[in-house]
Amino acid sequence: AAIGRVQLRKLDGWTKRRRAIADRFNRELIGVCTPPVSRQAFHVYHQYTVRIPEDRDGFSAALAADGVCSGVYYPTPVHRLPSFDLDLELPETELAAKEVLSLPVHPALSDSDVDRVIETVNRAATAGS
Repeated sequence: AAIGRVQLRKLDGWTKRRRAIADRFNRELIGVCTPPVSRQAFHVYHQYTVRIPEDRDGFSAALAADGVCSGVYYPTPVHRLPSFDLDLELPETELAAKEVLSLPVHPALSDSDVDRVIETVNRAATAGS
């Protein structure tokens, strides 16, 4: 609890940094679908998740080959998890699960790290064109 209380003092600064990184991503990334955010919302960007319409896994591999980590945090739609045992057809949810990819957005990223992520994503996005 003591560690958590100290970490809470840093939360506003971390959130500000994550939002600054996300703002750059929103403005500078090409060839990927950036996350929509309602004007009434205040996004803290715990994750910065884009959608890759074609070959998300190949895209992720291309990023990794250039030293940029990415992750698929929810590869299985919730309604498909055995614990829910639901027989539903949710095509948009299925599509999202196949397309989502989260990029680094942690507050310890330097500006040059952010530049590198942007350059690498943009290079991967234009590689097939």
